[in-house]
Amino acid sequence: MTLHWRKRLEYKLLKWQARFESAAFDRFFPWCCVALLWAVFALLALARSRELSQDAGLAAFMQSVWLIGEGFTPDASLLGQNYLSLQGGFLIYPIAGLTKLFPTAITLIIIQSGALALTAVPLWRMSRNIAHLRTGASTSILIVYSLYSAVHAVNIAGFHLEALALPLLLSAVYSGFLEKTWKYWILIIVALLARADLGIAIAGLGVLWLIEGRRKIGYQTISFGLAWATIFILGVQPLYNAGHYPHVEAFSEYGGGNPFEIVWGIIISPLAFLGELFSEANFIVGVSLLAPVLFLPVVAPRYLIPAIPLFALYLTADVQEGELAEASQNIPMTAFIFVALVFALAKTGSIIVQRVNVDRAIIGALLFTSVVFFTANSVTSPYEEPWGWGRQNPVDIARLELADLVPDDAVVRASEKMLPLLSERVALLEFSPPEEYDDRLGAEVVRNVNWFIFDRSEVPPGWIGVDILDFQADIRVGQRFVQVYSNAGIEAYVTPEEAERLGLESLAPE
Repeated sequence: MTLHWRKRLEYKLLKWQARFESAAFDRFFPWCCVALLWAVFALLALARSRELSQDAGLAAFMQSVWLIGEGFTPDASLLGQNYLSLQGGFLIYPIAGLTKLFPTAITLIIIQSGALALTAVPLWRMSRNIAHLRTGASTSILIVYSLYSAVHAVNIAGFHLEALALPLLLSAVYSGFLEKTWKYWILIIVALLARADLGIAIAGLGVLWLIEGRRKIGYQTISFGLAWATIFILGVQPLYNAGHYPHVEAFSEYGGGNPFEIVWGIIISPLAFLGELFSEANFIVGVSLLAPVLFLPVVAPRYLIPAIPLFALYLTADVQEGELAEASQNIPMTAFIFVALVFALAKTGSIIVQRVNVDRAIIGALLFTSVVFFTANSVTSPYEEPWGWGRQNPVDIARLELADLVPDDAVVRASEKMLPLLSERVALLEFSPPEEYDDRLGAEVVRNVNWFIFDRSEVPPGWIGVDILDFQADIRVGQRFVQVYSNAGIEAYVTPEEAERLGLESLAPE
């Protein structure tokens, strides 16, 4: 009797396995995954946005797309420069067209979440049609991607135009393997319009093609990638920044003035560069990217080559640190880590009836590791209680209430969490409280503005109670500014003329 049931179970499993290996399943399953991932990513990002935890980075991009939609150039006051000078991201223009029709913040979140979810399609196609993995291994790769901490960090870290390049890069690699030349080049060009320095990664992709024995497309890709990066770094980006490349200061340790001096400084000081590259902090970053995929990409190292030079530059740049602040820099590496993962699994398996069968122990270990690292390290880990995101406390409600009071033509200086709510304004400046109170701060924050918004929740621990009182008094001294709003630690100060113009009542000092 037991043998009979065992045979029936094996028959059922074989029958279902045959269905999973069918062409129809291949067509529809990845799109079902996209729909599911898009919903999850969008809900997480929208919940995070609703509780007003986004930073000035999102506000700067929102201001840039709003300016474009209003017919201006994207010279965002929050950036202090033209947005195009930062990364040459001309893809901002079609996105600005969408935000002209729909709410800005929600539109940006939906677009970015959709791009991250859409990556599942080229990832599935590559694993099935190029590496010839079976559905079990291919599905495991999508599960690992859906739990990958770097992807979740990008998803909730505001909006990054280069996130749109993630599915484009994977699709370009897939098209390259299939020798679909026109599609390959179109995908690469659109990806480069998201971020110009991706040209270095594209040149690295050309090296991969050379290793694969495809010399023509290899040399073409290297030339195109280097040419694009060079033209934008030396020509296009400085054109929008008074003739200066905006990221020179990030590499000031190796030289200054222009990118050539930086490259020369790296060449003549390789030990300093390598010392910074292999610092403890950077080592931890590398481990955090490779550990969730069981370090399997190192089994197929050639597929990591495209991202390594650009990633090395990112790691050695003197920029703001932190998982969310650095999230966008991990995008090129994330793309090629998963390309390498696909071929690493194919390398560890054996061909059975035209498909590569990967040992269940490896698949199990990969899934277990991805779940463990997601739970331990992800910004959307269950320990972060993401199901509770989106709840607005009295401070959030006060911020929203105050944002409705600020007129569209106001010249505003505001704390970081207020900025996304005020982004649809030409003149918007950020107020970042210093660690220690300065007696001159009150006069500085109200200079050249007619609205100042003070958020007590963002005051550093170095401020004591009397410092806050002195700061408030300095703002009001000589009736330069009057307080017109105070609720839950959110305060607004305006010039007397502005208060009279808007009919706002001056509040007595607390």
